[in-house]
Amino acid sequence: MKKTILFLPILFLCGVFHAAGQIAVTGYNHVALSVKDIDASARFYREILGLEPIAVPENLKAIRSWFRIAPGQELHLLAGRSFPVTNNDPNAAHFSLTIPDADPVEAFLKEKGLPYLRQQRFDGAWQIYISDPDGYFIELNEPKVAWEPLLNGKDLAGWDTYLGPQFPENGEDRAGMKPIGLNKDPRQTFSVVTEDGAPALRISGEQFGGISTQQEFENYHLQLQFKWGKMKWHPRKDAKMDSGVLYHANGEHGADWGFWMQSQEFQIQEGDCGDYWGVAGGVFDIAAVKSGDSDWTYDPDGEMQTFQDKTPTGRHCARLENREKPAGEWNTIDLFCVGDTAVHVVNGKVVMILHHSRHQGENGPEPLTKGKIQIQSEGAEVFYRNIRIRSIDRIPAWVTGP
Repeated sequence: MKKTILFLPILFLCGVFHAAGQIAVTGYNHVALSVKDIDASARFYREILGLEPIAVPENLKAIRSWFRIAPGQELHLLAGRSFPVTNNDPNAAHFSLTIPDADPVEAFLKEKGLPYLRQQRFDGAWQIYISDPDGYFIELNEPKVAWEPLLNGKDLAGWDTYLGPQFPENGEDRAGMKPIGLNKDPRQTFSVVTEDGAPALRISGEQFGGISTQQEFENYHLQLQFKWGKMKWHPRKDAKMDSGVLYHANGEHGADWGFWMQSQEFQIQEGDCGDYWGVAGGVFDIAAVKSGDSDWTYDPDGEMQTFQDKTPTGRHCARLENREKPAGEWNTIDLFCVGDTAVHVVNGKVVMILHHSRHQGENGPEPLTKGKIQIQSEGAEVFYRNIRIRSIDRIPAWVTGP
């Protein structure tokens, strides 16, 4: 009987808390840190993080220091720590503060000679980790990046496909052969599939052409991932696996070689990822040095060269270095375009900066600063995923340098 009497209140209490669901938290009030040297820690949070001090009662000034983080949110420092902070791995215990932009924060930390760790979050926002005098790690976190996905993961809504004329079985002479055309894809050269457990755009490469956004973009950061498949097709069956991301694409389909729109190309090709090609009249100025008799390679310390078709320089410039991962692994490319400047980034490394994007208009050179995104089918099976874009008004300092 006693067991029953004792057990019933326990059931009653459990029922009360279950019915309530949770404690009604209405906001964040403060975090308190125990510190060894109250003056040194207060100076760090005041002068390095720029937090606003809050008046402390006179009888607590020697052992307390308070700061305002945001309305109704505070940081309290408590004197008296006599043992070191041991759980100070930035990937473990830490607290986070919001910053508007990581670039000036990084510049400030460099100027002060303070150590830090910078990394990019899955949604594109930058995080900077620093530690205070006691070894507490603090994450300085940019707001969530507002990405617009360009592939819905189900179908090709929002995209147009274009396939040029079919190559003959032997050779490349397509004289007299008509293009397959716009939004006609009898062999499913372009399709949405599941690859590595997630939606991806599969480009078989069997027929040459491109898939382009219906929307035009200007002043943006484009990010996507790609990896090579296994199949290759004539006439590139014995060549490197090849594709390409064409940006500022405009005008007629098939303007270049019968397959692609006029544009600037971020090359996607085995060992050459990040190269530049001017497509159907696209022109860029790039700092470069000559490698061999006729090839040019991007070099930030090189002289500015104009890359244009039918000129001694030509329309191709090789990237700074090969940053591509082994075949079968996913690579991340980032393309930054603001005004007439573009930056090619492969797996987090800047491999080329390009200036003065333009094309030849009816009355001379004209700026080429906006257009569609077109992805090539060029004889190789390739997969693209996480295709997304966001508007920007400047190229981040970490990309272009000081």
